[in-house]
Amino acid sequence: MDRLDAKILTILQERGRISITELAQMLKKPRSTIRERVLKLEKNGYIKGYRAIVDPEKLGYRYLAFVMLKVRRRVTTSGISNQEEIARKVLIDTAKDPSLPFVEEAYIITGAYDIILKVWAKRWGDLTSFLIRYLASFEDIISSETFLVLKAISENKGVFPYK
Repeated sequence: MDRLDAKILTILQERGRISITELAQMLKKPRSTIRERVLKLEKNGYIKGYRAIVDPEKLGYRYLAFVMLKVRRRVTTSGISNQEEIARKVLIDTAKDPSLPFVEEAYIITGAYDIILKVWAKRWGDLTSFLIRYLASFEDIISSETFLVLKAISENKGVFPYK
């Protein structure tokens, strides 16, 4: 990874639909060089893919919450941690069931809690039901704490700096 690769990654993170020709013009490099570099960055896993960043509010998601879960720790019969199993199940269930809020991200974390969920809900009742009914159905969830987002100040959308 050199300075040119870093510049390519920065631009692609901000403008994923930019053409190779336009990218080459911006960087004042031959199109073939830029195309080769992009392909190499993709092949080596620096670029995982390309996607549209959607505005959740335009889709009707009015509430954003971060839900912290404290989980009884144990290794499951499948050999993975209970925390990971619960996080995966929540992600799968919420992707399949339209009555549940959308869980955008789930992380296993250190500290007083074990899992953090980034939860989007269309209606207040959906979030309430998720918290007091759905999560309560997991016997290994000991407790939860919910933080409602009042206003997002910075949403970098995964634009990583290269220094």
